[in-house]
Amino acid sequence: MSIIIDPDDAPPDPPVEVVSPDGILTARRDDPWAGVFLIADFSDLSPDPAQVRFTRVSMDGVEVPVRSGDVAPAPGGIAVAYDHEAPLGQSSAWYAYPIDSDGTIGDRSDGAAVTPPEPTPVRDLWLKALGDPALSLRVKVMSWPELQYGERQQRFDVLGASSPVMRVDAWSLATSTVELETDTLDERIALLTLLTAGTPLLAQTRMINGRPDAYWVPGQISESMPGVSTDPHRTWTVAITAVDRPSTVGAPLRVPGRSYDDSRAMWPTYADRIATGQTYADVTGGG
Repeated sequence: MSIIIDPDDAPPDPPVEVVSPDGILTARRDDPWAGVFLIADFSDLSPDPAQVRFTRVSMDGVEVPVRSGDVAPAPGGIAVAYDHEAPLGQSSAWYAYPIDSDGTIGDRSDGAAVTPPEPTPVRDLWLKALGDPALSLRVKVMSWPELQYGERQQRFDVLGASSPVMRVDAWSLATSTVELETDTLDERIALLTLLTAGTPLLAQTRMINGRPDAYWVPGQISESMPGVSTDPHRTWTVAITAVDRPSTVGAPLRVPGRSYDDSRAMWPTYADRIATGQTYADVTGGG
């Protein structure tokens, strides 16, 4: 039987949570931070795995390890990870590998796919702190000037020859400057804290902007006050250097908004925390 689709119908919203067909892996979107919670349950295995490695496959088809899941401890056969680096606005699939105490790697789980949302205007650039995701911000971009790709070349002039001999190596990743804007003093403090945290940043924007995801190391920062002295509005010029993705091996689990300090602010004592009825898995898995 044919299926008729009305072009005026709005497409369905992408799922917020997906469980892999084998029931092992749960991928749960964390929209406020454009991240994904990952929970792998290998408790049916005997013996339970000691660790789990989480991976992601995006539209480019390359399987990459998940930071905080390379590898994650698996008490009782259950492991959790948080992926703050998945491409936005496109579907990715996550997988989990059980690892025994002797290092033996078991069969990969089936995949679970979700689509983390893109940022919306006008704050349509995510700057994500790899070392501390809770510092991450959506920021307003005033302009993205030219990108400069440094060459690595050596020239050798040859006697009697009209042309030189050139040795050419790979071009460097881009350097550039980006101009940002903040509207309030709280935004100013948050951006300055992020830029000077000493951690590489993942820059992600909407696909329509034509800027692929990139890892940045901030350099010189210039802050301007375009208004009167009492105006909290600021403009920023930040020098940036693009770098390769930093290693994921051994990276700890860090979930924005779910640190011990965050918990202590809401529940000052262990008794307060226990009274919520939440488990460790609830807290780290987005419950």
